[in-house]
Amino acid sequence: MTPSGGPWAVVPAFNEAATLGDLVRRVRSRCAVIVVDDGSTDGSGAAALAAGAEVIRHARRRGKGAALRTGFAAALRRGAPAVVTLDGDAQHDPADLPRLLRASAAAPDALIVGDRLAGSAGDPMPLARRLAVRASDRMLARLLSVPVRDSQCGFRVYPAAFLRAVALHEEGFVLETEALVRAAQGGYRVLSVPVRRLYPAGRRSRFRSLADTTRIAWFLVRAQARRAAAPAVPARYRGRARLGASP
Repeated sequence: MTPSGGPWAVVPAFNEAATLGDLVRRVRSRCAVIVVDDGSTDGSGAAALAAGAEVIRHARRRGKGAALRTGFAAALRRGAPAVVTLDGDAQHDPADLPRLLRASAAAPDALIVGDRLAGSAGDPMPLARRLAVRASDRMLARLLSVPVRDSQCGFRVYPAAFLRAVALHEEGFVLETEALVRAAQGGYRVLSVPVRRLYPAGRRSRFRSLADTTRIAWFLVRAQARRAAAPAVPARYRGRARLGASP
């Protein structure tokens, strides 16, 4: 039974019929689930619907950023106090969901991000992906002047207040980096919670290490340029919009 008045989960999906049904069934014990079927051709939407999700379909593939925006808007219309995001490819373990939700309940104003780099639980992260994550973390930390861990993990909890206050415009995987930058600018904390690493045999991530890391890097370069061009902030206001991380 889905808890009433609790968080909603948003799952962007493109051709994930093989894993989507099981994911939805496992998440529904904790959250109502919206699956955004991003132009799939393999019956992903039907699999999600049969498993108990609400399904919103894009007629053509528009990318992860657009799918997340669609899901966020739908969850907010339904009164979600927070929105959990998971990928539909079985690389996020719903067993970790209670840990993220506890962190969100303890800090309802914070953006909670799964940290696959913490500890040794789960499968080894592929080298190319690990290098891409580290590179993104370093660039983002340089921009925000605080450490950032696993900035590319899509297993998150977004406060509804953040989603209502902040406009996210970027496409693809860049939107998830944009969310961290906007959190810093808006004074929202970002807390890291360790999660398992899952890389099922035969399943490939939609994240393209070279192309997507390049797009993320270009976004961060532009964000840095905008910050450098912005008027100086009076000293009494400094530090109010910094990114916070859990110890």
